[in-house]
Formats: sequence, C-alpha cells, structure tokens
Amino acid sequence: MESRSQETEFRIPKIGIYTGKGASHSWLWFVEVFERLGFYNLGFLTQADLAGDSLEKVDVLTISGGDTFAIAEALGPQGAKQLKTFITRGGLYLGSCAGAYLPLNSSKEHLNHFNFVPAKITNLTKTLPESHGMKEKFCTCYGCSFIFHPVREAVEVTTSGLPPFGESATFTAPLYGGPPMTATNPASVMATYTAFTDKTLFLVDQKLAENTLLGNAAVIREKMGHGHLHLYGPHFEHPHFLKANLFLANAMMWDLPNQTAPTANPEDGMNILSGSEKQRFIRDFKRELSNSRIVAAGLEMTPLKWTIGSKVYEAGKIRVFLEALWQRIRSFEKERRILVRAGQDDLLVQTALHVTKSVRQIKKALDQKTGAQKADTLKTATLLFSLLSKTSALFLEIYFRSKLFHWVRENQYEASYGQNKKMVA
Repeated sequence: MESRSQETEFRIPKIGIYTGKGASHSWLWFVEVFERLGFYNLGFLTQADLAGDSLEKVDVLTISGGDTFAIAEALGPQGAKQLKTFITRGGLYLGSCAGAYLPLNSSKEHLNHFNFVPAKITNLTKTLPESHGMKEKFCTCYGCSFIFHPVREAVEVTTSGLPPFGESATFTAPLYGGPPMTATNPASVMATYTAFTDKTLFLVDQKLAENTLLGNAAVIREKMGHGHLHLYGPHFEHPHFLKANLFLANAMMWDLPNQTAPTANPEDGMNILSGSEKQRFIRDFKRELSNSRIVAAGLEMTPLKWTIGSKVYEAGKIRVFLEALWQRIRSFEKERRILVRAGQDDLLVQTALHVTKSVRQIKKALDQKTGAQKADTLKTATLLFSLLSKTSALFLEIYFRSKLFHWVRENQYEASYGQNKKMVA
C-alpha cells in the first residue's frame, strides 16, 4: 500500500442504496444518476444491513421500486426501528415508488411498523375498477381492498416553488406503480401531478385516472426529528428524465445532514489489485457476465413472466442488471488499481457463475418443453433475480470504491499542490 505524506479531509455524502429483499431493478437507476452527478461514495445495503448498524455510516438512504410488502417484511420491526433512528438523528430518506409507500401510515401487517408520514394514497379502493390493459401490473391486494395503478409511463408534474426552489417548474417523470398522495400539511407537497402526456398508458378509464392522480401530491417532503423523508410517486431517479433527476439531486443536497461524516479512506482494510492480478479478476468476471448476456438475450424473445411476491418480472429484466454492469466494464478495466475486501473478488466471480448457471437452467427448461407444456421456472427465476441483485451490488461496491479511491488521491494531490504553491508565493 502506498503511503502519503499529507492528508486532506474530504466530506462527501455517503449514500446507501437498498438492494435487499423486495427491491426491483430500479435501484440501478439511482446508481446511474448518482454516478453522472459525481456521487461516488455509494454503499449497497440489504435488509440485514438496515437491521444492523449500517445506517450509522450513511447520510442518505434510498429505497426505490419493488414489492413494498416484501421490503417491509424483510426489514421487520428492527429495521423499522433503525430507520426511524437514522432519520430522527438527521439522516435523509429518499423513497421512490415502493420506497414512497413504505413509510406512509398503514395498519397492515409489516407496514404498520413504518408509520412515519401522515399522508394518504388516492389509489386505494374496495371495488376494483375495470382494467384497460396490463392486468398483471394493474393492481395489488391490500387486505380487503386494492391498490390500483391508473396509468404507466411519463406523466407531467409541477413543482410547488417552495424551498429549496424559488419558482415552480413543470416537467415529466415516469410512473410505474408509485402513489398519488394527499398530505395533511400542504407545505410538505413538493410537486403535484398536473397532466398526462402522449406517452401515458392508461390502465383504467381516463376520467378515473384524472380523478385519482391530477392535483394530488407526486412528491412529499416531511420532517422527522432532525431528519427528512422525500417520497416520490414517479421515478424521478429514472436516468432518461434529466429535469426530474436534477430536482431530486437538488432536494437531496438541500436536506443533507448538517454535518456529514468525514469520508472514510477507501484504502482502509482493502486489498489493492493491479497488474496481472487485476487482469485475471476482470477476465474471469467478464467471461461469466458475457455468458449470461448471451443466454439472457435469447430469453427476451420468449413471453416468459414470473410473479415473485406481488411483482411481475419479465425475462427482459434479467439483462437490465447485466447491462448495467457490462456498460461499466470498459472504464473498470482502465483503472490502474482496484480495491477489494479480502475474498471479495473471488466471491463476485462465484456469484456471477451462479447467475450464468441459473439463466442456462431456465433456457434448458424451456427447450425441453414442447407444445402446450409450460416450463415451471419460477423457483429458478426467484433465485436468479436474487443472484442478479447480489452480483450487481458486489460489482458496483468495488467499482465505486475504486473510483472514489482515485478521485480522493487526485484531489489530495491537487489540494496539497495548491497549498505548496501558496506557501512558496
């Protein structure tokens, strides 16, 4: 490990991204947006991490789309307690879609541990309306009632113009099951649903969709103790919607804890891979990633769908994970040094190998079935999506730790060089 004669303290927000049980592929959207904006100090947390002490080490926690009930059950009372402590002590919670439903008031089992925000949803009904499309994604049971999703794809939202923004703005963001909300405190509404677009896909009668969404809260900001919760119905973190991304980022920066923790030295407790050792690691991982991509591309031509918990996963979602890693491989290869925890490189290669095996098992099961026979691949698919999330989190942890390592070293050098110039002058 190389030594440095002069240290410069950096305070870069530590952002935790939930990747555990119940999380869908959409946590990868947070990753892409944060990387674009230069936030490299990212951590990837499971339900076990949230129930432990991991939240003590982060300034911001994000929970994106997925299965709200599965997330609540996985976190349990202990996870809810830790989350409440994190926020009240000054932490910032960013919840999008499923992550927005999670802390809303509810009496339902598991969700009743997360009654943090006194807001209601307007897409709850005892009598299910007629579906006009995508029946498998149209609704979710909620006790004796139903949560229904009026539309999907891009909708128009308008910001309130309240702090942290000086004037109102209108732009679009995609809606994939997130809530329309009513807040007890009007000042907590940061944005409302104001119109549909030519991209909006109606899943119910348009008039019902208008009554359910338009004029209701799309984004809520709630104070809790010394911290805040930002709840987004639409996916403001979707990387194809720049204005929504910037709104989310600006709001996040506004409500960051007053005193973020000093950024930990990325080298602490790490092995640094370089030269042939680094090349071997990347070669082995890239081989398995490539194998999985080839098989997954073939599965996209099939009508395969799996209902895992209360979420429907199409075969195309497999490659969403794989492509998020593949698009970063080239820049990863260019890093002179890669930082890994002891054994983490081997663990990543092994989990990637299991992904390849699972994708091939699904393909083999399909190939062996003929005619009206239907391959039962649910068990394998459930394991596969869990492995995809684990593999992605492992890779991205190494990827961002290495990026942060190089960024810190460069800026320490520049800070030191600038100070020396000043002393000479």
